[in-house]
Amino acid sequence: MFYIDKSSSVPIYEQLYSALIKAILSGAVKPGTSLPATRKLAEDLSVSRNTVNRAYQQLTAEGYIQPCPGKGFLINQIPAEAIPTQHPRRFQPIPRAPVPRYDFDYGNIDNQTFPYRQWRKSVNRILDSAEVCRNILYPHYMGEAELREEVARYLYRSRNVICGPEQIVITCGHQHSVEILANLFASGEKRCAMEEPGYDGIRAVFTNHHYKMRYIPVEADGIAVEEVTLRPLELLYITPSHQFPTGAVLSVAKRMRLLEWARKTGAYIIEDDYDSELRYYTNPIPSLQSLDQERVIYTGTFSKALSPAIRIAYIVLPRDLLGAYHDYYCLYGAQVSPLHQLALADFIANGHFERNINRLRTLYRKKQDALKSAVIETFGSRVRVSGEGAGLHLLLDLDTDIPPEVLIEKAASIDIRLYSVKSCYADPARAPRCQLQFGFPTIPMEKFPMLLRQLKDVWEL
Repeated sequence: MFYIDKSSSVPIYEQLYSALIKAILSGAVKPGTSLPATRKLAEDLSVSRNTVNRAYQQLTAEGYIQPCPGKGFLINQIPAEAIPTQHPRRFQPIPRAPVPRYDFDYGNIDNQTFPYRQWRKSVNRILDSAEVCRNILYPHYMGEAELREEVARYLYRSRNVICGPEQIVITCGHQHSVEILANLFASGEKRCAMEEPGYDGIRAVFTNHHYKMRYIPVEADGIAVEEVTLRPLELLYITPSHQFPTGAVLSVAKRMRLLEWARKTGAYIIEDDYDSELRYYTNPIPSLQSLDQERVIYTGTFSKALSPAIRIAYIVLPRDLLGAYHDYYCLYGAQVSPLHQLALADFIANGHFERNINRLRTLYRKKQDALKSAVIETFGSRVRVSGEGAGLHLLLDLDTDIPPEVLIEKAASIDIRLYSVKSCYADPARAPRCQLQFGFPTIPMEKFPMLLRQLKDVWEL
């Protein structure tokens, strides 16, 4: 006996299918029992025979029943461990973390800076082309040729990176780029060094791939080269043009010494050029790769200069690593939507990307200046500001004995989210006593004075 609710929004065959599963799993019908013939059950329930057939076919496909000539459909033996002990929980929405009133996050961008109109045009052009050419296909595992060609041209113009499109791999973010590189060197000694402090997201990638990590201090002019050369390495990960998070620029002398070390030892240097376009008072610093195309693996991303939501980054591989890359990844699928890749290629080709960068430089320079002025005006000699002149954040060293965790907690009490630099240190004990990282892209610059006064009050400084 089954109850069918014909007024329900659930299709009748699904109701019958669910009722039969419940009867089978509860033991109400025993293994080997024949189900009623489809015609007979359809008459009993006053439903169509096709409805019963569809329910039986689904049960057969899932292994609950099997057709047996001359006997109809028989109940299968269901292993005890396959029978659920309780009904599944009802759907629960994923809880959303509360959004603070103001968030000094480094990674996000101002929603109003995205060039929606120009991006929409590029997307529409690609969709129109795909519709005409009938070419919505799987993308190439290295990335779409059109985008790799545009990236190669752009990098030569803007960063003097010397490469061909065949050396470029399109990835779905900077961590994905580094994960690819970690896999390429996994057969070696797996020894890697990076800056201290440095980007904790990259530290996590190498750690998860079981690399033996060394952390090299950062000096006023970049990484301490002498410590790099102390022990053998396969990989050195650095941010030479705008060190994260300190903002230091690797000096020319140190660049040449690092390249000489890499040539002698056979090591590779991973150059992370994550926000090189965003310098406000000088021209962008030339890339390390422009000085050596054999020992430098160049990486970059469109997250800071366009949007992190697009999830597009890239690697420029030295030519002698291309064979290893093809051997490892030739059977992998691309991780980036071809629609986004081709739209970005169109966006760059039509000059929108570089115009957007010029607009961002002006906007972010003004925001950074406004934040620095508000900080100094509010805290005076009790604060030291560093990292200005480039990028999307400032570092504030406060003259106070209050731990940064307490300052962050007090800021949260007035709905302002702040961030410590301790996460950038493999050994948090090495972090400055009270240093905070203030990212400014998402906050209107006219709000800075008010927010800094509120922080001063809640901190009682």
